[in-house]
Amino acid sequence: MSAIEDIESFEFEDVLSEISGAFVRATEDQISPQIDEWLQRIVLALGIDRARVAQFDPADGLLYTTHQWVREGVIPTPRVVKAYEVLPWVTAQTLAGESVILSRVEDVPPEAAKDLEFWRMVDTKSIATIPLTIGEVVAGSVAFVTVNRVVTWLPRTVKRLRLIAEVFGNALERQRKVAEVRQLRDEMRQTSRIATMGELTASLAHELSQPLGAILSNAQAAQRFLAAKKPDFAEVEAAIADIIRDNSRAVQTLRNVRALFQREQIEMSPVDPRLVLLEAERVLRVEASSKGISIELDLPASLPAVVGNRAQLLEVLMNLATNAFDSICDDGDGRRVVSLSARHSGDGRVQIAVRDSGKGIDPEVMPRLFDAFFTTKPSGMGIGLRIARSIIENHGGRLWATRNPDCGATLEFELPVKSHEEGSR
Repeated sequence: MSAIEDIESFEFEDVLSEISGAFVRATEDQISPQIDEWLQRIVLALGIDRARVAQFDPADGLLYTTHQWVREGVIPTPRVVKAYEVLPWVTAQTLAGESVILSRVEDVPPEAAKDLEFWRMVDTKSIATIPLTIGEVVAGSVAFVTVNRVVTWLPRTVKRLRLIAEVFGNALERQRKVAEVRQLRDEMRQTSRIATMGELTASLAHELSQPLGAILSNAQAAQRFLAAKKPDFAEVEAAIADIIRDNSRAVQTLRNVRALFQREQIEMSPVDPRLVLLEAERVLRVEASSKGISIELDLPASLPAVVGNRAQLLEVLMNLATNAFDSICDDGDGRRVVSLSARHSGDGRVQIAVRDSGKGIDPEVMPRLFDAFFTTKPSGMGIGLRIARSIIENHGGRLWATRNPDCGATLEFELPVKSHEEGSR
């Protein structure tokens, strides 16, 4: 039996010194290819035969091999196995945060008979299985295997392998967080799209119903006037009837479009406004950093829950913060800060504010700020703040804007606190 230390080369020292820096520099889409590449380098540097990263799904009890590299002629680990049926002992050890270090796979306790059967099937001689921790939770394992000879895993080697597993876990955690932010943005984009179409069709219906109604009234008056004189103007009467029918059809079309895009009944539940603000700050952080803007949070230790829809309240915060970013970028000078704050007013309301250090709001613009289709942006539609106010009002609250005494503006809204009756339903 030889020791892994005996076959370590300077190449493995290079691996250890390079791996952390490589994953710090890697973008989210580079992490998976990087793990594959480093598994290969580790196998070759240690002179072993196979390495793999696997993640456990508690929902179905399956262990998924997400990354793997094997030498030519070596049997790879199956991509999916039933963890508690095929590898019950090592799965329990790993999820408990324990490493499994075996110079001979035969040196296992009697309860690991199933595991030994699987290892023999894939020609495993020696194995080192290290827990893979993602976000402070053991999510799987990183395994290093020999198939052609038995080796001794010395403490120094095991310590290094744990370091590698830690680097992989941190990288996968970062990848997962980016994916969560992307999914959250997609959900918000979908919510915003539905809300936008609802507001757009509602405003169009309001704007067009009045002239269409006037056309209808005039056409009906003309029809009665012509009928009272009893002239034989069949073609004129038919044309007027067509006008009436076309008018009615246009009104009905607008109603149908509005019904098609009108927001469905939203699901309301107790929401912690503090958590919504923290989530908004996390999502906005990257965009703020790219624009050279600092985000400040001013939150109490706790806030009472409100009844609402988390996705829609988050959408409102994102809309207000994005407007604040635009105001600061348009201003171009001075402090570049957006502040998110919240407080319990003590009268059954929670107040949330988005304050910016931008150019502020023109006093002449203030009365029309929440009007549909009114915008000061060259490419704006003028419905973002209208949608935000509509959402807050549907939550039983109100939204308003004020000019800051020094610079910039504050958009603020308040929501009613969840009552005891609502909490007991």
